[in-house]
Amino acid sequence: MKRKIKVKVLKENSSRVTVKFMSLNRKMPMPRADFEKHVKDGLYEVVSRPE
Repeated sequence: MKRKIKVKVLKENSSRVTVKFMSLNRKMPMPRADFEKHVKDGLYEVVSRPE
């Protein structure tokens, strides 16, 4: 069974997403395409998104 990394989406726009890794307490910007791929593959579990 693969472990999922819990992330909180802090900021997002059309090209970049800034996530906070809950277990590491670190923030990291990344390209939106990479973020969507990680979520689709089950690597990331999104805890919350900005409203």
